[in-house]
Amino acid sequence: MDGGGGGSVKSTEEKGAEKLMDDYLKSLGLHRKKIAKDGSCLFRAVAEQVLHCQSLHTKVRAKCVEFLKENRESYEAFIEGDFEDYLFKLQDPQQWVGEVEINALAVMYKRDFLIFQEAGKPAVNITDNNFKDKVRLCFLNGNHYDSVYLVSHIKGAALCQSILYELLYDNVFQVDRSSLGSCQRMSRPADLLSDDSMNVCLSSDDSDLDAGEPLWVENGTSTTTTRYNQRGRGRGRLLPERVRRSLNPTLFRNVEYDVWHKSKRAQQKMDYCIAAGMQFTVGDRCQVRLEGRSYSATIKEVSPNNGPVSVYLEELATRK
Repeated sequence: MDGGGGGSVKSTEEKGAEKLMDDYLKSLGLHRKKIAKDGSCLFRAVAEQVLHCQSLHTKVRAKCVEFLKENRESYEAFIEGDFEDYLFKLQDPQQWVGEVEINALAVMYKRDFLIFQEAGKPAVNITDNNFKDKVRLCFLNGNHYDSVYLVSHIKGAALCQSILYELLYDNVFQVDRSSLGSCQRMSRPADLLSDDSMNVCLSSDDSDLDAGEPLWVENGTSTTTTRYNQRGRGRGRLLPERVRRSLNPTLFRNVEYDVWHKSKRAQQKMDYCIAAGMQFTVGDRCQVRLEGRSYSATIKEVSPNNGPVSVYLEELATRK
């Protein structure tokens, strides 16, 4: 059982497995909170559930490495190959992990691990140390761990999140309170989590929203935001939908997942630019996607050090 990253595009089979698991967990009063799909998904989940801060996942990994090193005699027999080489690789944030690390984490934090692996079947007690506290996980598509929480926990988190965002926009950004109030009452049928109207925000990979949208935009530049007045700093700005939904106490926004997804898209964009700089030369023909349309173009400049590529769009008779 290894935990690692998933591909950027989900297959129909993967989506189906997630839907079945989500429906099953919901029937048990549980909710799957998505975790970033990288080699640190297990450590992220443990950091959040045990230390109440997902960003501490690097410290959890480092502590796990040190624990395994100090207790080598208990774990070496379960490792293939050289143990020192294993410990060295385990320090890499992208290194996948599995049951050896789970057993170590269980002893370290005195928590047994309950893992849902198949829809319709109860969680498997991977560790059996009779610890009172538990870490609940969901293992999907053969390579990824997500966190599992009680729905009541998500409800409480949504309420606390809305209060924090309200304080931020009221006291720091000085947003007009009447605009905040309208945001707090908004919800969507697609967000329904349970029959008592508790809602959960769609995660970034399920949404068509732009992960790079700013905290606010100027009036007239977006159709998915709501108008508000900002005290002492001008009028007519708009709150993006993600922020609006974060202000609603019945909605939960998976901020950590959104941040990871945004950084992932930025990296993909950078990789694309680098690839374009390596593959294209001045005079080459190419296709450019702009505002939802494709245009024929000619490469005019290729910046040094894998910088941006300038193109000439014949149809628009301009350079972009």
